[in-house]
Amino acid sequence: MWKTLSLIAVVAGAVTVASPANAGSPVCGDRAKVIDSLSAKYSEEPIAVGVTSNGGVIEVLKAPDGQTWTILFTYPSGPSCLVASGEAWQELEEKIKGPAA
Repeated sequence: MWKTLSLIAVVAGAVTVASPANAGSPVCGDRAKVIDSLSAKYSEEPIAVGVTSNGGVIEVLKAPDGQTWTILFTYPSGPSCLVASGEAWQELEEKIKGPAA
C-alpha cells in the first residue's frame, strides 16, 4: 500500500505544477468516458486513488495482467487527463519498517 501511496504522491506533485496550457496537447475528456475507454480497450481498472492539494484526483489504472497501466488526473473543474501510460506494471514487495522490522 505504501508503494502505491508513494507513487501517487510523486505523480501528484508533478501534476500540480503541470497544466494543460504548458503540457502541450494532453488527452483529456469526461472521466466516465475515459475510464470506459481504458476498460474496453485495455481492460484497465482503477487500483489506487488520491486527492491532491489543489483538490484534483489522481488515479492509477492497470490491466489485470499488468501488461498496461495509465495514470489519470481529474482537475477540480472537471476534465480528466492522461498523465502517463505504459507497459509491464510490477507490484513491489512491501518492506516492514519500524520496531517490528
